[in-house]
Amino acid sequence: MRDKERVVEAIEALAAEGISPTVTTVRERAGCSNAAATRFLREWREDRAARQADETEADTPPEAVTRIARRGIAALWQEAVRRAREDHDAELAGARDALERAGRDADELARSVDDLTAELTEARSTLAHLREQLEHAEEARGAADRDRTAAQSARARAEGEVSAVEKTLGEARDELARVQAAMTGVEQARRDVESARATADRERAAAEAAHAQSQATLAALRENLDQAREAAAASREDTGVAREEARVAREALEVARDQAAREVAAAQGRLDAERDARAQAEAARGAAEAEASRQAVAAARLEGEVAALRQTRPDGPGEQDVSVVAGPDA
Repeated sequence: MRDKERVVEAIEALAAEGISPTVTTVRERAGCSNAAATRFLREWREDRAARQADETEADTPPEAVTRIARRGIAALWQEAVRRAREDHDAELAGARDALERAGRDADELARSVDDLTAELTEARSTLAHLREQLEHAEEARGAADRDRTAAQSARARAEGEVSAVEKTLGEARDELARVQAAMTGVEQARRDVESARATADRERAAAEAAHAQSQATLAALRENLDQAREAAAASREDTGVAREEARVAREALEVARDQAAREVAAAQGRLDAERDARAQAEAARGAAEAEASRQAVAAARLEGEVAALRQTRPDGPGEQDVSVVAGPDA
C-alpha cells in the first residue's frame, strides 16, 4: 500500500473515532515519517475544506455562527501551539539530560586515565630502578671474573651467575621495550579521551543552539498567530480568507514541529557518536591496565631472580655488589 493511501486511511479512522488528526497521531497510526504525515494530512484537510466549501457555498451562515466558528478556530490554534510547545520542551529536556550524562561520563573516564597514567609513571620509575640494579649486577659479574683466578670452583659458580645476570638483562631490556610501547598506547588513550571531552562540549553547545533556534521559531509562530487573529478580525465578513489564514498558520506550526524533531534526531546522532568514542577510550584504558599488570608481574619475577642470584653467590669480594642488585626490599 502506498504511503498516501495508508496515511489517508489512518486520518479517516482517527476522525471516525472522534480524535482530531495531528501529525503525531497520524504518524503513529500509519507508521510513516513526519514528512509524509505532514504532507498528506495537509492535502486531506485541503480536500475536506474544499468539500465543505462546496457544500455550504450556496448558504451564507449567520453572523453568530461565524463568530462561533472563529472562536473555535482560535481555541484549536491555541491548543495546537500549547501541545507543540510541550512536546518540544520534553524532547529538548531529554536531549539536554543525555548530553549532561555524557559529559559526566567523559569526565569520569578522563579521571580514570589520569590515574592509570600515574600508575604507569610509577612503573616506569620502578623499571629505572631495576635498570640501575642490573648495572650493579654487571659490575658484580666483572668482580666475579676477577675472582675466577682465585679458585676454580668459585670461577665456575661466578660464570653461572654471569650467565644468569646476562639473561636477566636481556629480559629486562625486552620488558623496557614493552613498557615503552604500553606508554605509547596510554598517551593515545589520553588523546582519545580529550577528543571525546571536546566532542561532548561541542554537542552541548549544539543542543543549546538548537534550543535557542526552537525558541525563535516559537516566537515567530506566536507573531504569526497574532497576525492571523488581526487578519480574522479585519476580514470578519470574508470567511474564506479566515480559513486560508488559519490553514497557513497550522502549516507553519506543523513545519516548526517537524524541524524541531529533525534537530533532536541530529542531536541524538551526535550523542551516539560520542558514546562510540567513549567506548573506544574505555577499550584503550583496559588494554593499558592489562599491560601495566603484566609489567608488574614481570618486575616481581625479575626481583625474585635477582634475590635468588644473591643467595646462590658464594661469600667473597663480590657478595656486596649482588646484594645491591636485589634491592632494599630483598
